[in-house]
Amino acid sequence: MTLRDEIWGAVLPQVQDYRLETADEPHVIAEQCRQIARKITQTREAESLDAAGLGLSDADLGWIDEQLDALLGAGPIERYLRRPDVENLYVFGPDRAVLGLSGGRQERIDEPLFANEDEMIRYVSHLATTHGQTGRRFDHSAPLLDLRLRTGERVFAAMAVCGTPYLTVRCHRHRLIRLEDLIGSGSLSEQAGDLLRAAVRPPAPANVLVCGALGSGKTTLLRALLAEVGEHEIVCTLEQTFELFLDESHPHTFAVETREANSDGEGEITMEELAKRSLRSGADRVIVGELRGSEAATFLSACGTGSDGSMATIHASSPRQALSRLVRYCLASGLAGAQSALIQEAAEVIHLVVHMHSDPRTGFRGVRTISEVLGSPGDRFEVHDIFGRRQRGQPLTLLGRPRNPDVLERLAEGGLDVSGWPSGA
Repeated sequence: MTLRDEIWGAVLPQVQDYRLETADEPHVIAEQCRQIARKITQTREAESLDAAGLGLSDADLGWIDEQLDALLGAGPIERYLRRPDVENLYVFGPDRAVLGLSGGRQERIDEPLFANEDEMIRYVSHLATTHGQTGRRFDHSAPLLDLRLRTGERVFAAMAVCGTPYLTVRCHRHRLIRLEDLIGSGSLSEQAGDLLRAAVRPPAPANVLVCGALGSGKTTLLRALLAEVGEHEIVCTLEQTFELFLDESHPHTFAVETREANSDGEGEITMEELAKRSLRSGADRVIVGELRGSEAATFLSACGTGSDGSMATIHASSPRQALSRLVRYCLASGLAGAQSALIQEAAEVIHLVVHMHSDPRTGFRGVRTISEVLGSPGDRFEVHDIFGRRQRGQPLTLLGRPRNPDVLERLAEGGLDVSGWPSGA
C-alpha cells in the first residue's frame, strides 16, 4: 500500500463519521472535513518522513483533494463551482466543457473532465443518488435528471436520448440582491427602481408578473423585489427547485419546492399540490418562482383574494404574451369559467408586468419594459408602458406616468409621488 493510499484510508472513516454526526450547513461540513483531512495528512506524512524518509508528491496531494471533492462536493466539477465568476457549467460529453461566466463571458475547459462516457454517466448517477434532496436514478430507464444539489446548484443531465451524455449546472451567485444593485449595474434606472420599490412595499403592494426568456434575469429581479417585503409579512414561496432563497434573509418565510419520486417511485410532491395547499398557509403574499402550468390558477386566485403583493415569473417575450399565457395555463388547469372571464380577472388583479431581456452579444441582462395593466376591452389585454428602452442598448427611460387609478393609489401608499412625471413621451 502506498503512503497516499494509507493516508486516504485514515482520512475516509473520520470524514464519514463527522458527516454523519453533525447537522451543520453543507458548506460548513465540507470545510470541517477538509481541515480534518489536512491534519491527518500532515501528521501521517511527518511520521512517514521520520520513519522511512517517504513523503507525498504534488500528484499525491492532488489525488487526495480529488477524492475529497468527490466525497464532499461535486467531484471533478467542484473546483469550477467554487469560482465566484462561474454562473453556469455546460458539459458536452466527457471531454468538452464550457463555463458561463458573469458578464456573459465564456471560457472553455481544455482538459477532459471524465475519461469516457461511462465514467461521466457513473458520476452523474452518483450525484443523483447521494447529493440531491431525494435519491434519484440516472440510467437507461431514467435518462433525464433534474436535481438540486445540497449546496443549492441546479443540475440537469441527459443520456441515451442524446448523442453523448450532457450535463449542465446552474449556480446562484446573487442570492442576496437589492434593487440598488440592479440600478448600479444598469439593469434598472433609479427612477424605475423607485417605482418598483413603492409598488411592492406595504401597506398596499401591487401584484407583479415578471416575464422574459430563459436566462434574462427574471429570478434575479424577483429576489431584488422580495428584498423590499416588510419584515412583519408572512411570505409563501412555491418553486420547482429552490432558487429564491428568501428564507435566508426574511424571518417569516414558508418556502416549499416540488419533489420528484425517489428510486422506489414514492414521495413525489407536485407543484399543483403545493399550489393548492399554499392558500391555506395564511401567507400575506404568495410567490411562485415560475409559472408553468396549473399553479397559475392558484397564483391568480391568490392575487384576487387578498394576497396583495403576490409575484411570479413566466416565460414570455412581451407583457401581453405573459398575460395571455397566464390565462392559457389557468384554462389548461381546468379552472371553471370562460376564457373572457379569466382575461377580465387577470386584467383586474395583475397590476404590473416587468419584461426582462438579455443581449447575447454583450451578456447584459436588464429590464426592457415596466408596464401597467389597464384593462381587457374586447378580451384583449390593454397595457401601458411606463418605462422602456427605445432601442437595444439604450438606457431605461420614463415613457409616461401610470394611468391605472389602482396602481397610482398603491404607489402613493408606497411613498412615491408621480404627480410631476410627464403623462407621455
